[in-house]
Formats: sequence, structure tokens, C-alpha cells
Amino acid sequence: MADRPRTFEEAATNPEELASLNRGEKYQDPAVDDPRQREVAVFEDRCGGDWFVEYFDDDGGCYVTVFSGPEAEWRAREYFAALKVGVLRTVREMMVPRATVNTASRG
Repeated sequence: MADRPRTFEEAATNPEELASLNRGEKYQDPAVDDPRQREVAVFEDRCGGDWFVEYFDDDGGCYVTVFSGPEAEWRAREYFAALKVGVLRTVREMMVPRATVNTASRG
């Protein structure tokens, strides 16, 4: 085990991590006006096994769907494809009135 964290250059040149990163996919959601928030991505957890589909909203919130267990990659890619072709849509606006959400426990 290393006695220090890896640098970005070391992590970016690790063949196993590069292969994992290259297996991911992303697209620009045309329904989103702001180009900085259009990206929707599917990728494997860096430790392997779990797969994620993620995107961001206009106030910096991150939406992540995690797929684990048997066929995690296939299920994540199916969900990602459904978002990409418009069978499903990303939810980026408030659907639940703020008054119904308990914000007292927030820091």
C-alpha cells in the first residue's frame, strides 16, 4: 500500500481504471437549456461491481441512480438508454412542494 494518495496523473494512467472509465458513456440532454447541466452519464464504480447513472440540476443538486447486484451494468445501461431516447426523462424541477419536506434536520 502506498504511503500517500495517488496523484491525478497516477490515477489517470492506471490501465484498469482507464478501462473502467472508458466503458462509461454520456450524452447531452437536449431538454436542458444550460449547457453546463446537460450531461447525463453512466459509469462503473471505481471499485467495480456497482454502476451509476447521474446528472445535475441548476442548483448544484446531483441525481444518482445506483445499480448493484446481478446484471448491474445491463440494468444501468438500459436505464441510461431510456433517458437518452426519451422513454424516461430526467427530473430537474421541483415536483414536491418545499413545505412538505422536513428541512429542520438540514445543516
